[in-house]
Amino acid sequence: MFRIFLLCAFILSAPSLVSQNPALVSIKDLRSQWLTASKDGTHYVPYIKGALLTTPVIGMILNDSEGAGLVLSLCLPERTAIFINNKIIDRTKTSGCRYYDIDSLQSIYNQPSLFISFFRENLNPGLVTTSLMVKQSRSSILRQEKLTPQIKKRVDDHFSDFFVLAILLVAAFYAFLRNRYPKGYRDFFSFSKAFSMSLKEEKLLNQRNMTGTNALFIWMYSLIISLLIILFWKVFQAVPEGFSFVALETVKSCFISWLILSLLAYAVVGMKYLLIKVLCSLLNIDKIALIHFFDFIRIGLIFISATLVVSTAMFLSVFGQILSFNFILIGFMVLLGVRVIILLFKLIGSASHRKIHLFSYLCTTEIIPLLIGIRIFF
Repeated sequence: MFRIFLLCAFILSAPSLVSQNPALVSIKDLRSQWLTASKDGTHYVPYIKGALLTTPVIGMILNDSEGAGLVLSLCLPERTAIFINNKIIDRTKTSGCRYYDIDSLQSIYNQPSLFISFFRENLNPGLVTTSLMVKQSRSSILRQEKLTPQIKKRVDDHFSDFFVLAILLVAAFYAFLRNRYPKGYRDFFSFSKAFSMSLKEEKLLNQRNMTGTNALFIWMYSLIISLLIILFWKVFQAVPEGFSFVALETVKSCFISWLILSLLAYAVVGMKYLLIKVLCSLLNIDKIALIHFFDFIRIGLIFISATLVVSTAMFLSVFGQILSFNFILIGFMVLLGVRVIILLFKLIGSASHRKIHLFSYLCTTEIIPLLIGIRIFF
């Protein structure tokens, strides 16, 4: 009977116990105290907000007088290593926050100041939050919320602003090409001709591939594929090494990165055209060079335009989850592989060329460049 009485008393007192559990309230943002490695890597210098990191490391110094009785909050992306006095103490498996009692850290290390730093390959300062927090009971927080009007600060998302403007520009470019060059638009976006299993020597293909009209459509191809690449990099927070010019913090930096990447893609397409011409000349199949390159651009434009539509719908809607973009990225790579298969069947069924020559030709012009591109960009 006595045990039952104790159990009932504990259950009745549970709500009050829960309400008194301490919560953490942020009282100071520590971003103004951030340090980063200098260009030569020999010492630490103050970090300038919005600047790119020369070395993917951020650190800060905490004095015992500054953090006494407080809690250090570190909100970091996944796979970030945390160091105290240059010794690793933790490595995040997923993105989230870590909380450290500063008094406990001082007693463990027994030093008047602590140097806390974190390292991650391609570390993005915009994803890092450091602050000092104080323990406070939930009941007092609720009382303050009732007395103080709560103002919600708008979260700045410059990339979303850039992406909306970029989509509008791409749509305007589509409309311009369709109205200014209707015949060229029909040729490039002809599904029946693009997915036909035979090569057709169309009138447009008898002209040079680098005429003004075709160059505009190739520029459209470069703009879309570079925009898709930037979107995937932003969603997955993984800009590959070697693309230090890519900065996605502000609208201006996003547009500059998009323009540079588009010019790079345009140059790569031009190099591919030269590669096709040289190999066709070596294998004595000059007649298919122009048709091959034209179909490469045509099928690519159709596939990447469809991918951009789906990606835009996911990114700008409530369904834009990381898992969804995993499937979109896989589908995008599958479509690039399907393009190679379509071109292979077109070339095999087109003429009397030996299949071993055509297969070697496609490996050099399509398969190997595709694998290299996937490895570099993703």
